[in-house]
Amino acid sequence: MEERNRPVFNRADYYRTALKQLGEYTYERRTIVDIDAETTWEQKKGRGGGVRGKAALFNDAPELRHALEDATARRGVRAVLLDEAQHLLKLSSGIRLIDQLDWLKSMTNVTGVVHVLIGTYELLALRHLNGQAARRGLEIHFPRYQFQHEPDQRAFQGVLLTLLQQVPLEVDREALLQQWPYFYERSIGCVGVLKDWLVRAVAATLADGQSILTLARLQEYALPEAQCESMAMEAAAGEQELHYTASRRERLWNLLGMSAAAERKLAAQASTETPATGAAAETEEVPPQKKTTHRVGERAPSRDPVGPTETAMAKPEKCSFSGTAVNLSPAQLTQAGLAKLQCPECGAIWTARVRGPPHPPRANKRVQAVSCWIRQGATWTRSDKSM
Repeated sequence: MEERNRPVFNRADYYRTALKQLGEYTYERRTIVDIDAETTWEQKKGRGGGVRGKAALFNDAPELRHALEDATARRGVRAVLLDEAQHLLKLSSGIRLIDQLDWLKSMTNVTGVVHVLIGTYELLALRHLNGQAARRGLEIHFPRYQFQHEPDQRAFQGVLLTLLQQVPLEVDREALLQQWPYFYERSIGCVGVLKDWLVRAVAATLADGQSILTLARLQEYALPEAQCESMAMEAAAGEQELHYTASRRERLWNLLGMSAAAERKLAAQASTETPATGAAAETEEVPPQKKTTHRVGERAPSRDPVGPTETAMAKPEKCSFSGTAVNLSPAQLTQAGLAKLQCPECGAIWTARVRGPPHPPRANKRVQAVSCWIRQGATWTRSDKSM
């Protein structure tokens, strides 16, 4: 019984309302015949005069629909605005919501008129029905004023002042503006709720024969806190549904085969690239390489270097001290217990052997604080230095 008495969207009533808005109170009755069918819509009517089949489920009226389509074309209608469009979602049991969306799409295609649905956040359910609905629709969000944003606070105070200036009563606007957080609380930041609240309070004041709109009167006709809480929860849920979070974007990237790592890499490249580098990269042209063929073992034509090369000039020479004879006898080395020798030119320290291997000269002359034999002229003297 509850499902049967539930109010549902009636397409026939919609056709009648739209025709009246266009000034069409009558229409020409026509006989609609399907050339591929043996029966017509009129022959399908039951005893009660209503239609059967799918049209009955949606409370549809084919004659009224065709009359509306003709009137729309004849009047040159450019757009149809459906206020409180969330009522489109109220359907009987057994009816899919996608059927209602297909009906709107059919009306748009036949008439060539854009249909604008204006309503609450409940309309967001239409965008997730299928990809075609998401592609053909465009969402335009009219958000409420946010208390945590300072620009919205100033805008809400300006709206409150504008509405108070329209009140046909004596109003202490400065005192009421000081209470703007209270007005925000009981209207949850929605101008429509605020306007209806002021209208109720003004109407009650005029009905009582008073000429002053007081804060006490406004508090009397404010919405209860429980009702404001319910409205705020619904508004916050709708705003969250419209907010595209980073996690949902990452899921989209995964569906498209794009990873989050690739996104971070592209962002890093875009941030590190300078305008000069980008311009040089755009204007620089790489000359095409000519394809040449050579026989195996044949040398490609090139210019040979002439004169000494930088590599040969930069090659370090061997230390002049290496390989020279040392005027020290093995007995002196053994008696002194010291076999360390230092080159007088580069300061290199090496151990005395019968034949010492050549070593490259040091880049800088450095004297090490060790005890060793040092040549002075033609003689070798012992140098005792503490480690």
